[in-house]
Amino acid sequence: MTLTQKERTLVNLKFKTTLPIEELEKISTERKRILKKTKGLISFFCYTNDETKTIGGIFIFESLILANQYVGKFLTDGLGPKYGVIPMTLKIDIGSIKEEIIGENFDIQNIRE
Repeated sequence: MTLTQKERTLVNLKFKTTLPIEELEKISTERKRILKKTKGLISFFCYTNDETKTIGGIFIFESLILANQYVGKFLTDGLGPKYGVIPMTLKIDIGSIKEEIIGENFDIQNIRE
């Protein structure tokens, strides 16, 4: 197991949507190219929870400033409405990563496609 410490920020953005899953998948596929060019973005994980009917993303940024810039753009550039976000369900958590533990069987190269 490897323990690393770096200055990074995690953003967990989740919400319920008015859109069907097929349309969300199409939007997400189109946004991959844009996300790859997002300033300071190190990694992004998209997730769904069928029990709570929520979708979301976990973003890892180089700094708190760049994370806040992305969240601001999400809210002001109309991405929320594009994803059919139901406003009262939107939850955004932002925090600095203090530690990262990478398991022995985890190969980071597998997730960087």
